[in-house]
Amino acid sequence: MAFLFPQGGGRVRGYVVYGPHEMSRLQGMSDAGRFIEESVRSGLPQEFFNGARPVGPLATFDMTETWVEHPYRDGLALIGDAAGSTDPTWGQGLSLTMRDARVLAECLNGSKDFDAAGHAYAQAHDAYFNSAIVVQDWLFELFFTLGPQADAQRVRALPKIAADPTRVPDHGASGPDLPCDASVRRRFFGED
Repeated sequence: MAFLFPQGGGRVRGYVVYGPHEMSRLQGMSDAGRFIEESVRSGLPQEFFNGARPVGPLATFDMTETWVEHPYRDGLALIGDAAGSTDPTWGQGLSLTMRDARVLAECLNGSKDFDAAGHAYAQAHDAYFNSAIVVQDWLFELFFTLGPQADAQRVRALPKIAADPTRVPDHGASGPDLPCDASVRRRFFGED
């Protein structure tokens, strides 16, 4: 699938989403033509690209989520992408890194036992990182998954979301401390 986001001033930010076995990576300005071809192949009208001129970087990013369970051991605490990286679609990397640094500093600052502080940080990290992953997986499932079952989910959920946008979990903007349980999921997917 492909997306175009107008940026103002005649500029547009474009994205192509594809599986790892669907095509080779797009890297560098020399792949701009292939980017347009793949965007059109995904369903965007060719006329959207008439007169288009690439002006920014073109790069491919892996959307795989990775993490370390309990990112502290033997005096070493991992923060940011070293502790865990979320799907960059949702733009949480820097926020999680800054939170990791703050939480670790607070744990260390409030303790004379650095080992206990490291474990306290890791436990807190696991809780908020898991919340981010769960909600991002829900968003991906509803908005990006293909097939008849996914279509049926959208037919059920999207009208309810249009009538009440608070059904969409706001963890991306409001943080991972919001509720993230089965009732939030049912409400988001219109199963309530």
